[in-house]
Amino acid sequence: MTRVDWTAIGNRLEALYRSFDPSMISPDPLEVVRRFERPEDQEIAGLVAASLAYGRAETITAAAGEALRRMGDAPWDFVTGFDPGRDGGRFDGFVYRWTRGRDLSTLSSAMRTALRRYGSLGALFAAGHRPSDTHTGPALAHFTETLLGFAREVHPGERHGTKTGIRYLLPSPVSGSACKRMNLYIRWMVRREVPDLGLWPRILPARLVMPIDTHVARISRRLGLTSRKQADWKMAEEVTRALRRFDPEDPVKYDFALCHWGMLEYRNR
Repeated sequence: MTRVDWTAIGNRLEALYRSFDPSMISPDPLEVVRRFERPEDQEIAGLVAASLAYGRAETITAAAGEALRRMGDAPWDFVTGFDPGRDGGRFDGFVYRWTRGRDLSTLSSAMRTALRRYGSLGALFAAGHRPSDTHTGPALAHFTETLLGFAREVHPGERHGTKTGIRYLLPSPVSGSACKRMNLYIRWMVRREVPDLGLWPRILPARLVMPIDTHVARISRRLGLTSRKQADWKMAEEVTRALRRFDPEDPVKYDFALCHWGMLEYRNR
């Protein structure tokens, strides 16, 4: 087995992290979220943008922007006053890969109920997090399952497959999914440093789990950060544990660095 040079990897990751410039995130769904100034708008816009964050960055950004325009570019006001019969038609004709306008209407209904019962999405997330939890997995499972429960209140007889509808937009680690999009959303909400928003101070950055997609999975395997072949929740935990070697208080800060490292290697092949 090849010996991992943790010092060299840590130094390279740190150098890439320090080289980060906020202008380098474009195109990225987070830039759509950062167009809003009010924290309550950013929280809602963040969940919409993150839930659609599958596919190419340019098309994700366009789809998120279109969804938020249909919300009148006032996501918190739209969701808090959302009525499916009156407002659901705003999403008619919306299509992004296998997400349809009906799914966004259902998500809006679920968020409305969450805001009424918890006050904010951050409070809902925090309700599932215990100080003894070593990572945000249990809180994420509680978060998505609660929102799915609220969705079932709107459509009580409807079944949601893992690859369709609202359930696809709200994956859970209970299913074994890497939950890349939801971990990305939590990163935006929790981390205090730019470009992230730091809206959920009750959750420590040390508890975050690395967002894993195919590109991050590939470079993580090559660097020896994981031995797993499948990009699943266990890989996300394994990569996060490895990154804690370099910064135990904020391991997910290396998200950009790993993505950038992977892109550089891909371009230079």
